[in-house]
Amino acid sequence: MQFLILLHGLSLPERSYDRGGTTLTLVTQVLRRRLKTLFQWAVVAVTAMVLVRIAVQHGGELSGVSLSFNFFWLPHAAVACSVANLLLPLGWRRLIVAFGSTITTGQAVRLWSLAQAARYVPTGLLAVTSRLQLAAKAGISKTVTMSSIAIETAVLFAWALLTCALFVPSSTFPSLTRWSSGAAAVIGLATLPWLVPAASTRLSKLKKISVPRTQPRVLCEGIALLGLSVFARALSTVCLAAGYLELSSSDLPLIVGATYAAVIAGMIGVTPAGLGVREGVITVILAGKFGLTDAAAFALISRAWEFTLEMLFLVAASWWGRQRTAPTQSGMDSQISDGKL
Repeated sequence: MQFLILLHGLSLPERSYDRGGTTLTLVTQVLRRRLKTLFQWAVVAVTAMVLVRIAVQHGGELSGVSLSFNFFWLPHAAVACSVANLLLPLGWRRLIVAFGSTITTGQAVRLWSLAQAARYVPTGLLAVTSRLQLAAKAGISKTVTMSSIAIETAVLFAWALLTCALFVPSSTFPSLTRWSSGAAAVIGLATLPWLVPAASTRLSKLKKISVPRTQPRVLCEGIALLGLSVFARALSTVCLAAGYLELSSSDLPLIVGATYAAVIAGMIGVTPAGLGVREGVITVILAGKFGLTDAAAFALISRAWEFTLEMLFLVAASWWGRQRTAPTQSGMDSQISDGKL
């Protein structure tokens, strides 16, 4: 859902969201919004129907949960998840730098984390607007911030799509669908650093807004960091699963594939941060192997685990952002108080 919001927001003028427009244009915009909403709810409805079907098929398994508790893996999961949480704002910072803007590492981590916490608010729009406002206080233009968020979302979606193509079993998605989507993700990731400058130039001409040209090499760095965050989160999920489920080595691809199929569904679905949709997808994919009850329990545990570590990381990022920007505020590099972020 956030990706659709970003695409719409990026196409808007810098200073105004409505400059009149023809009746046909207004009708088209209304139709697009309704189709977008219909598609989002369709994702939720399909997930719910499949989940109900699985529940009927495995109704006899609802008598109890047979999760194991191996706490040896939990610290490993926490470290991997924290690394993933750190790599996300670092990747976003490289996207900002690619547009010629500057922001310190501490500011970027704190700003990104504060805005990301708002993704649990319905519609997901608050997470975008929060980052726009916080970035503006750091001296970054709305155009650069919106462009970087759109690129970040597209890159994360592509990495998730590639991960699904590699790890989701053919029994869940047909091989043709998996490999065609995986190939599309690879092509998109490989060409994006050179497509963005061309798109920026074209957008500047069509929408009459100034979009700075980007540096492909720095964009590649941002894409790589975001990809590493996906890898780190997958590793965290595997460690978490090893702590609660009876796993064998052959189950690892299934865990990773289910996790990122859920991420994709959550990014498209209408619920904030994919709440309910992600848990439903994980349950549907894992139920055949671990049973409905254990799969559902693990889906809820993984969401609670992710939320807890996000909040802990937010506290650490807030402190780090204040500490790291203190020397800059006393010099000439920045005149913006980090306390306002």
